[in-house]
Amino acid sequence: MAQKIEITARNMRLTDNTRDHVEKKAAKLERYLQEIDEIRVELSHIKSARSAQDRQVAQITVHGKGFILRSEERSDDIHAAFDTALDKVQ
Repeated sequence: MAQKIEITARNMRLTDNTRDHVEKKAAKLERYLQEIDEIRVELSHIKSARSAQDRQVAQITVHGKGFILRSEERSDDIHAAFDTALDKVQ
């Protein structure tokens, strides 16, 4: 596995459970593209969102040889937001 997974959290605490969930699921992207160099995941909590269902935001950026894939999703649960964003990238 030549890819690097970088996880950052903004305005929230990154728990071990969330980190494990993100790393395990993001590592599966290698099935679709073997040329992945780096995966960046940014998880954030937006307090000023109008709806409570839009407060948890997951952004995924995949860098590889000759391409960049990016996805963003919002939800009331950070795991659900990440899973939906990952589905978009796949």
